[in-house]
Amino acid sequence: MQPPSEEPPATHMAKIVLSDVSKIHRGGVEALRDVSLDLPDGAITAVTGPSGSGKTTLLRLIAAQDAPTGGTIEVGDAVSQSWRLGRSEVVEFADRDALAGSRNVYDTMAAGLAERGLERKEVEANVLKSADAMELAPFMARRFASLSAGERSLAVLGRAFAHQPRAILLDDPFAGLDATRRTALRRELRALKAGGVTIAFVTHDWSDALTLADHLVVLERGRLVASGPARELYDRPPTAQAARLIGDPPMNVLPVRANQTGLSLEDGTHFGATSVMTTATFALLGVRSEALYVPGEHAPAAAATFPVRVEEVEHGARESLVHGFVGPHPFVGRVPGHVEAPASGLLKLAAAREALMLFDAETGAAV
Repeated sequence: MQPPSEEPPATHMAKIVLSDVSKIHRGGVEALRDVSLDLPDGAITAVTGPSGSGKTTLLRLIAAQDAPTGGTIEVGDAVSQSWRLGRSEVVEFADRDALAGSRNVYDTMAAGLAERGLERKEVEANVLKSADAMELAPFMARRFASLSAGERSLAVLGRAFAHQPRAILLDDPFAGLDATRRTALRRELRALKAGGVTIAFVTHDWSDALTLADHLVVLERGRLVASGPARELYDRPPTAQAARLIGDPPMNVLPVRANQTGLSLEDGTHFGATSVMTTATFALLGVRSEALYVPGEHAPAAAATFPVRVEEVEHGARESLVHGFVGPHPFVGRVPGHVEAPASGLLKLAAAREALMLFDAETGAAV
């Protein structure tokens, strides 16, 4: 992809504010319930969560593609109740599955620009500038329906770039893209951000979320679990629920009890960790899979050691993904180097003090 024009694609940034937003579909199906959050202006936000958590619904409501059952949505100084549906000069909802397949790519990207008062030459200039930035020139005469999933993603983003809205919302924009195009698309999104566009995108891929996003929103079953700076939420999730949803694999969370010798499971499996003693008898202990290592002579000092009953080991180029159980609880370690399961099936993995988190056993809040 070529770098976009030095001219900013938008002149106004748009903070997005949701207040007590709910969406209940016909039949009483609850898609979102009482979601309140702020998406920073001029930032990139990744919206994550399990399938069916309300991610796409959230974007559609922000873009006024659908109306909320309750609550208000503001983009800059615009409030959703006063918008007509699909007001793309304010917010562009870039959905490759919603665009007309019978149009060619040029017409798909140009659709709606004339209605906004642009002359034909201005429409052509906007579309061609965007096509150059996205390397879409070879596809302009092709029907949108004939494109691959990755090419559709680029065309959809190209259309949004041509329309120059204040905010762009993308539903799983990296689906179907190879590694090279994923990297290039991240670069284009950063360029749009630098030009003042607020961006939010749905993703299931944590490498995309953590590489690209400034801000992170986590949903589960239509409820807001967490919202905040992406790296901060990943490193120190505010609740055990968020810890179990953030990352691939997510944080290991084990129910423990504390005594004079450290932390252990109810079945007596002992971890040590006397340096993270808690005044509570019961707590939840969290540790990221990539913070684990095999203890040894040259390894860091261990604050806690986890005896993992290994079920499977996946070997990568520079690491091993160890799947197993600690006591009755599933446990995953992303360990540097090539690791083989011992003949006994029991592998000890260790973690340093700074890698351990404690959560309240009753509320789940970080302590």
